[in-house]
Amino acid sequence: MNRPHVQIHQSSLSSARGWLEAAGCVTCIGALSLLYAIGHSFGSHPIAFILYAVLVSAVMTLLALGPGPNALAIVCHPLSWVVGLCMIFLEVFYFQTLTYVPPAHGSVVLRIATPIAMIVGWLFFQRRPSPPMVIGGIAILAAISFMIEWTSPDVRWPMAVSGTLAAGFLTMRGFAAEFHPWNRSARTVAEKLRVTGLIILVTSISSLILATIAALGVAAGALPSTGLIPTLSQMLHAPTFFLGGLAGGAIFTLMMYLNFSSVVKITTENLTAMMAFAPLTAWLFQSIADALGWIRAPKPELTVVAAIIVCIVAVLLIIGSSVRARGRRLPP
Repeated sequence: MNRPHVQIHQSSLSSARGWLEAAGCVTCIGALSLLYAIGHSFGSHPIAFILYAVLVSAVMTLLALGPGPNALAIVCHPLSWVVGLCMIFLEVFYFQTLTYVPPAHGSVVLRIATPIAMIVGWLFFQRRPSPPMVIGGIAILAAISFMIEWTSPDVRWPMAVSGTLAAGFLTMRGFAAEFHPWNRSARTVAEKLRVTGLIILVTSISSLILATIAALGVAAGALPSTGLIPTLSQMLHAPTFFLGGLAGGAIFTLMMYLNFSSVVKITTENLTAMMAFAPLTAWLFQSIADALGWIRAPKPELTVVAAIIVCIVAVLLIIGSSVRARGRRLPP
């Protein structure tokens, strides 16, 4: 007799947990942005920092879940390398963006991934955006362009380039993960995390080996010292070890879990909407760190605050349109 009421209650509790997990995921993004900024203040090289972070995250994930029976097939699939390398380059270029501007400022630039994803989906996968989605994408581009124009000329274009590259790799990772057969077949949070952990493990180890060889080449004079390749001293930098391990072990791993767990409970659209609030959590963390003297991060200028507001409203418009379109496609 009471079973429907029990099911409704359980569904409500699951949804509530999903929203809390989504909020936790966005909070992790803000905390991760702060650690990137702190790492830069200690002189960490972006590539060394990110490779240590993702390696520790992969190891911890697989220690908790195990590699599973299909580990070899997963790591040998070509899309695994696309997903893994895109994840690494995304974080490297986002770290680089935060070497030019504070976390809240840099986080806004990554919102350009939304219109990029819409354009890629339209051109390559025949996913035609609705008029409200187009309006939202144009609004995001306009807000970010306006913010870039008001950014200090000394860092304006390096920030814009690195932020756009990060957004590009974010988009590539999303589409590659969407079509990855093992990721698509994973049904539980644990299975999806296991696939991600295996992908990150092999790509981070391979990248670390290549980075070390390149650093040795620079030390031997066989390769030019351009700053793009970390030196041996930067690879062995103690704060980079510690902060990268902390970012990977404590934050990156938790962020992945909350991402996968919340999306099961509240759907991708709602999680994406929550992601629009990432600049606000980055702003919160940078304000705390600035007050404690960990980093120098002045309050965001009015242009940054306006861009944050416009991006949030635009993303909510896009998500709302997507949800309505999906509802119209469902059979009666």
